[in-house]
Amino acid sequence: MHIDTVKLYKDHPVIGKNGEQKDTTYGEYVEIGDQNFIDNSYIGDYTYTGQYCFIQNTRIGKFVSMAAMIRIGPTNHPYDRPSQHMFAYNGGGYGFPEADQDFLSGRRVNTTIIGNDVWIGHGAIIQAGITVGDGSVIGSGAVVTKDVPPYTIVGGIPAKILKERFPKEIADKLLAIKWWDWDRKVLEERYDDLRMPIDAFVKKYYDETKNE
Repeated sequence: MHIDTVKLYKDHPVIGKNGEQKDTTYGEYVEIGDQNFIDNSYIGDYTYTGQYCFIQNTRIGKFVSMAAMIRIGPTNHPYDRPSQHMFAYNGGGYGFPEADQDFLSGRRVNTTIIGNDVWIGHGAIIQAGITVGDGSVIGSGAVVTKDVPPYTIVGGIPAKILKERFPKEIADKLLAIKWWDWDRKVLEERYDDLRMPIDAFVKKYYDETKNE
């Protein structure tokens, strides 16, 4: 699948081949790539993923662009116990007693948050419980172990801030405008404005936001 050749639908996601989705809710106009495995998550409006993505226990905002082979919210093993192997906390398949539900449920509520209009590059890993702010960029191959502030670009292992997308004044105004919350009619009316120089866009819509 590719966004240029697939018709996206408001009411149900376009989901690629040979993947698996469990306990997951989708917003409008969502595209999920081939061989994605998604569990206990929410995928916001207009968000798309590339191939081979693995997402667990995550809430993803609107207009998120995700390349291939991304891992978000990987669950941890109990490395503070005598054994960190799965058999010790979920050993049914090995013929051992019932699963350690307290441990398993604790992993499911350790939610990773991805903000709106985030771009995540190829092969990035975002650890469980991390918050990635609106408008940020995660570089290809990055391993994100700490929260990412809005409108920053991070990269590396572990990921560090490389630069700000915009000066703080502009970023703060974009966070106030929240264009990603515009409804479909407004998006259609203002679509061309999303191609404006950033200063012109902020000047046009920030005063409007203040007066609401």
